[in-house]
Amino acid sequence: MYVCLCQAVKDSEVRQAVASGVEDVDQLAEVLGVGTGCGSCRDFAQTLIDEALDESLAYAA
Repeated sequence: MYVCLCQAVKDSEVRQAVASGVEDVDQLAEVLGVGTGCGSCRDFAQTLIDEALDESLAYAA
């Protein structure tokens, strides 16, 4: 599913970015450009980042 239509970024790309060390939307914007167009995706992108971080912490525990 697309997270950012302006930059054509999918949720799988967001999860890969988190696995590579991204922890917030500002970092995601630097890496993938998410939120740099209209900005309407920023909240949803942060939710996905938080979920991915939670999953990685649960997996590590």
